[in-house]
Amino acid sequence: MPADAKVVKELMKQNLLGVFSERDAVKRRSLIAKIWDTKGIFIDPEGRYVGHTAISDAAEQLQHRFPDFAFSELADGDANSGVGRLPWSFGPPGEARKITGIDVLVASDDGRITALYTFADAIKG
Repeated sequence: MPADAKVVKELMKQNLLGVFSERDAVKRRSLIAKIWDTKGIFIDPEGRYVGHTAISDAAEQLQHRFPDFAFSELADGDANSGVGRLPWSFGPPGEARKITGIDVLVASDDGRITALYTFADAIKG
């Protein structure tokens, strides 16, 4: 049976705010171990990352590239049959959005992330 919509929505939020926004590597890796499948796949415009270490490294690289940026949710997200989508923005806190996009997440039956597809749909200024 697919992961419940509430579980999927929570995974999306934890991943956006607790993995990709977390600057403390130990905390980030701990959360990845909790919410990601060991063979989880993260795909974004920059590449494809498989497994906990690669996912953590991708988050860290993004943070180094944009040191003053943070993620925020643009809406609550939506989930159905173990798949969810979450619109987000990325930019300096308190300033106009610089990058917007959407995450599409696939969860396993036991409530872990098996795949995350990130689409950036606007880059401003």
